[in-house]
Amino acid sequence: MKNKQQTKKKTKTAGAGKGLKAQVEGILSQVDNSLETSGEADKKKLLQQLNEIEKKVRDAGGKDQDWLISEINLRKGRCAREVLEKQQEYKLWKHAYDLALKIGNHEVVVQSGLELGFDLYEFTTSIREITEIHMNCVRAVCAQGAAIHTRLRIIGINLFNFWRQIQYRRLSEHDLRAKQMIIDSAKSLEKAEFDEDRAAPVMIMLIAGLYGYDDPSLEWAHLETAVLDVQLPEDVRKKIGAPSPPPGS
Repeated sequence: MKNKQQTKKKTKTAGAGKGLKAQVEGILSQVDNSLETSGEADKKKLLQQLNEIEKKVRDAGGKDQDWLISEINLRKGRCAREVLEKQQEYKLWKHAYDLALKIGNHEVVVQSGLELGFDLYEFTTSIREITEIHMNCVRAVCAQGAAIHTRLRIIGINLFNFWRQIQYRRLSEHDLRAKQMIIDSAKSLEKAEFDEDRAAPVMIMLIAGLYGYDDPSLEWAHLETAVLDVQLPEDVRKKIGAPSPPPGS
């Protein structure tokens, strides 16, 4: 499933040795600037360069090693699209994501999480794992503090378009609450003829509710849901704790 892209941010590689930092930033910038016009052969060359600089970073060690490697693997994931097998591509995105979560590289969490949670979800093992990835994207956007409402809306749109279409058969007891909160709600919104823009803030509230997450940045979703010009389905209204509509409405 093709997800809407988030705003790309300038790479930050804090604290590396000056020479190595300059090399890393140079290669990352090269990838960012040339990837859209690169063919398969060019992508393979970029992957080779990224592998080489990753080895240098690993050999150098240091407190910023994981940060740099998460940035490098993010670019490796992008270069791998339509070049490597999908499972190999998934491993690159997952490595970037896991490292970014560990060290708080919020931008890499968002970018890699969007890929893992929407485009490469077939390599996950449960509904709960997918929703955890989606929730970590929400947390990372809120923590980063840049263009929060725009980025949350994009994630909300992705959530609606993804979960209203998904047919997931590997259900376990652990998945039931996630199914009830997210999948069933997305399908209820679709049945009620919500479009993606109206559904976006509701989906953000639903996934935040699933994980008991509260943040001042989510006030946007509460406000937009309160002034919707269409009525929320009753099951969704109860799940997000929205007030009942006036009698006769």
